[in-house]
Amino acid sequence: MLDDMLTRRRLLQGAAFVGASAFIVGAVTLPAPASAEDTQEAQDAPNAKGVQYGFLVDISKCVDCEKCVAACREANGIQEGQPDRRHIQHFTDSRGQDVTVSTSCMHCAEPSCLRVCPAGAIVKGYAGIVSVNKNDCIGCKYCYEACPYDVPRYTPEGMDKCDCCLGAGVAPGDVPNCVRACIFGALEYGPIEELKAKAPDAVLVAEINNPSCLIRNSISYASRG
Repeated sequence: MLDDMLTRRRLLQGAAFVGASAFIVGAVTLPAPASAEDTQEAQDAPNAKGVQYGFLVDISKCVDCEKCVAACREANGIQEGQPDRRHIQHFTDSRGQDVTVSTSCMHCAEPSCLRVCPAGAIVKGYAGIVSVNKNDCIGCKYCYEACPYDVPRYTPEGMDKCDCCLGAGVAPGDVPNCVRACIFGALEYGPIEELKAKAPDAVLVAEINNPSCLIRNSISYASRG
């Protein structure tokens, strides 16, 4: 279980390991950003309906190369000076090992950002992806205050965050660009229940809002010597 509950303004604040499982407490010419209509069309695609998709992060394979962050920025047309959608977090675990964790929006099963948005700009669609219609966003930042994972960021167009590359033309359920860019296999994407079955040692990154992000350490400390 978790050592501490997450606070509203902290995403991750430490790590503890039990065997091979990781318990986390508490990243060229750019294409033009997709329109709200393009994003909605991707959400409406007949793919992965009724299935929650999510990420599996293997901290033993992450080398802090930030290829996932760069691929996200390029594919989604994130301009210089605008905040990243994906972040690399650095920690020292309970055994003194340095670890890095790549995270983005958790695409929660019960997203608090959606519940508090007075404009109805946030939707949860196919594959369980939580996305934002920037044409409807009024910039009130209620979502920022409600999100326990410190995800929402803002651009002149409105709130911005990971949408699993829907706005970049990736269909719901298909592999987003961050995962494609990870040459070390530290990031995987798919139906969350299938990821759990594939990696039974993995645990949810936290419990609040039932996030769709699993963390594992596939290399045991015994095998490291």
